[in-house]
Amino acid sequence: MASSAEYFEKRVPLAWNERLSAQAARGAEGAELLAKMRATDFALEVEVGAGARFHLLVERGEMRAAPRAHPDPIVTLGLSEADCERLEASVGPSPMALLGGVGGNPDFALTPARVAQLREIEGTMRLEVTGARPWGVLLHFGAPPIPEATTTVSIADAEFAQLISGALDLQGAFMTGKLQLGGNVEVPMKMAMAIMSPE
Repeated sequence: MASSAEYFEKRVPLAWNERLSAQAARGAEGAELLAKMRATDFALEVEVGAGARFHLLVERGEMRAAPRAHPDPIVTLGLSEADCERLEASVGPSPMALLGGVGGNPDFALTPARVAQLREIEGTMRLEVTGARPWGVLLHFGAPPIPEATTTVSIADAEFAQLISGALDLQGAFMTGKLQLGGNVEVPMKMAMAIMSPE
């Protein structure tokens, strides 16, 4: 597994930009979504453990690691080094696969409309993946620093893998009890609505 620095500063931007190139390779068929992807600007922040911080900036659709924090990230991820390894093992080099899996769309892309909806969310949730090697990640919407989570979303590792692959949809996971919500459900509900909204 890559170190958290290699993962967030190199592998994540590379995977993001490869997704952009793949969309461009679709030619006329993918031109409309490509234009929306290239019109997307936002920042992500990541806190790993007690001291490591990573800043990712998307400008005109292309992602790069930034040397300093952005004043207005759409989301800040908080996780331990061990959880970073589990995240990479579960979703690969693209945390966007996490959002796409939650939304039931393996071909998920962040567009200006979706980013605008994510910016309207205020609050912090913790995603917990249970099983033989449990892990979790905090998703904080709003200005840093990350406060305590007010919501917990819990799912077993086997069902999480199905969710990421598209074999299990979000509504089905919730209705069958495979995905459980605790605390204030407003944050995960708004996030799901933003992810599943039209491009």
